[in-house]
Formats: sequence, structure tokens, C-alpha cells
Amino acid sequence: MAALLTKEQLENFALQGLSYADDHVSDPFNIRDVAERLGISYSYFYHNFVNYMGEPFWHYVKRHRLELGAGLLRHSGYNIGEISEYCGYATTAAFSKAFKLHFKESPKDFRRIIILPNENRTLQITKTITAAIGNDAFQELFNYDRCEKLRMPDSILYYSFISRGQDPIAEMIARMNTYHNLFKKMQTLYDLPQSRIITGTLDAVPVTNYEKLSMFAGLLIPTSAISAHIQLQKNHSYLATKRIAGGNYLKLPVPMDFATAGMPMYNFISMNCKEGVFKMSGNHFFISLDGPTYSEIFIPLLKKHY
Repeated sequence: MAALLTKEQLENFALQGLSYADDHVSDPFNIRDVAERLGISYSYFYHNFVNYMGEPFWHYVKRHRLELGAGLLRHSGYNIGEISEYCGYATTAAFSKAFKLHFKESPKDFRRIIILPNENRTLQITKTITAAIGNDAFQELFNYDRCEKLRMPDSILYYSFISRGQDPIAEMIARMNTYHNLFKKMQTLYDLPQSRIITGTLDAVPVTNYEKLSMFAGLLIPTSAISAHIQLQKNHSYLATKRIAGGNYLKLPVPMDFATAGMPMYNFISMNCKEGVFKMSGNHFFISLDGPTYSEIFIPLLKKHY
């Protein structure tokens, strides 16, 4: 089989596995489930994933779940038992044991850390961006009082990984225009006025090491658009999918491109979560691309903060 496949096809198998793991983070599954979904053998999928990702599939699944759990400890109002369940662990004790082995801190102690090691880098990049444009301007724009609270419907995200590893943000910026044009054409072709072209990461910022971040661009479509989903699944099966739960969101409009808004967005989320202004219901915050110099940030909120 390997001799008949291109490098891009081999990469797609690995990335589809990564996508499956993310979309089933709370669910029990095994490697054979993923291999069967892709229509390839267990052995072929296992070795292909290691070759492309640099780590075994189940090692990635465990790391991804624990990093998402760490992100929820950081930004959500859930208790440790609720986070354990969200991350696919049968018991709080099992989650706590795995978490301490991975992070060298218990979930309870991790929650008390003021600034994470990876966060220093994120905050430094933020300072560089704000210094170039003007810190006062950013403080005025990234202000909770400018936010709008709204309800979002259950949706499905059809997406492509546009960068991963080494310098994912720089690569994402370089490739975004191509993917934005692709999804813009799909909006027109399938008549999707309620859809949004969005970008973000599957990972937990700033828990995940910068060089391991997986950045995406995609089309977010309400699940109620049934005919569109049938067409997309038929004609664009190469795209990864992710279920995005509806609910309460905070929307912050900013007059800047997605790349400029990205780091200050994280700083805005981190600061307000630490101060208890709001707490998140999940790690799936994202930026909606509404124009070359206009973006909208969407942050999932716990119901009691709505």
C-alpha cells in the first residue's frame, strides 16, 4: 500500500488520526477503531503515525487529553472530577495519577501555579506585539466591556491543519490566504450564510509546547444545515471534522487581522479567567475571519458566567 500512496496521503492518515483523537477526547476508543475508520490496517496506521508525528498514537492521545485537562484546570470553573470525565478518564484517581506523572504536579497544585513555564513565552510575544502597535490601544480593544454575550448553535467544523510543529504560527500566517479562499468558495457553493470561517488550535494554550501546536482553518456550520453536511461529507471527505458544542459564548470584535489578534486574545482570556471575571466551558475558543482587518473572538462560557 505504501508504494501506491503519495506523501500527502500518508500525512493525511496521520492527521485524520489526530483529528479523531481530538473529536473523541471524552470517549473510550482504541487504535483499531481509528484504523478501521480510515480503511487501513492497525499496523500500517501505527507505523505511519509514528513516522509522521514523531510519537506513538496512544502516547499522543494521552498527552492531548492531559494537556486539555490542564487547560481546563487553568481556565474553566469545573472541579477535578468533571475535568477527569471530560478527558476520558473513568475515575478522578486515574486522572490525578496520570496527570501527576505527566506534569510533576497534582491537578490541585497545578491549578495554583500563577504563570506556567510555557506561558512566559506567550506573554513575551504578546508584549512584543502590543509594543509595536501601542499597549494603550490593545487595552482599550481587549476589554471585557466591549464583549457581547450570545448563544451559539451546535455545529460541525470542517477543517484542515494548516501548520504543525517548529514554528506553527508563522506557517499558519503564510498559508492562511489559500485556505481562506477555499472555504470562502465553499460558503458560496453550498449557500451557507450562517457559517463562519474560523481559525484556532486543537491544543491547550499555553500548556502545549509551542513546537507541538496544531493550528487549523475551517468552516463552522450549524448542525441544522443537514443538506450542506451531506454534500460536504460526500465532496470534501479529505477535511477533518470536529463537533463544536453550542451554548453560551462571549464575542469580542477587534479591528485587526487574526494574526495580530491571536496573542493578545490569549492574554485577555488568561487575565480574565485568573481574576474570575469569567470561566470557560471548554478549550475551544477561536477567531472568526470576517475581513483582512477585522476579526471576532469567540470564547465558550460556563452558564453561570453568562
